[in-house]
Amino acid sequence: MSFTLLAQILARDPRKQVRFPDLPVDEALTALRRLEAALREPSPAPPAPTTVEPGADGAEALSTSLGGLATQVWRAIGKTVDPATGEPREDMRRVHRHLEGARDVLKEMGLTINDWINQPYDAGLPVKVLTFQPAPDVERDTVIETVRPTVMWKDRLVQLGEVVVGTPVNPEEKIS
Repeated sequence: MSFTLLAQILARDPRKQVRFPDLPVDEALTALRRLEAALREPSPAPPAPTTVEPGADGAEALSTSLGGLATQVWRAIGKTVDPATGEPREDMRRVHRHLEGARDVLKEMGLTINDWINQPYDAGLPVKVLTFQPAPDVERDTVIETVRPTVMWKDRLVQLGEVVVGTPVNPEEKIS
């Protein structure tokens, strides 16, 4: 006997008949029996935990990610600062404050971001020189543009910087 027929028989007022949904009782009982059987079977042993060796892919991925994060924060700060004054632009002060906070957090983590701008170029700097270009206002080889900053973590190189070095126009005036 189905539930809808039983509801019609038990309803005293035909206008207030209750219609119960047709439930697939047989399917539900079959599913319940399958679950009970699965619970009785022994469960397979959990997989052994994997360990990451020092210097393996996990550490390299983290290092690369931190270098990328530091670079993006550095670039965003550069976009908010007026190049002539070095101060945050008026319309970007609020954003600049948050970016400075992000840079401070990176510094607290031990990351150092260095762009080497206006510093004398030395072959021992942790940078890749993209090009040397003549610049009238420099007296010796000087970093005049940074494409990617050098990122260090606790005196360990995370990311090699990429720079453009300005050279004096007249090589005779070069100071060694």
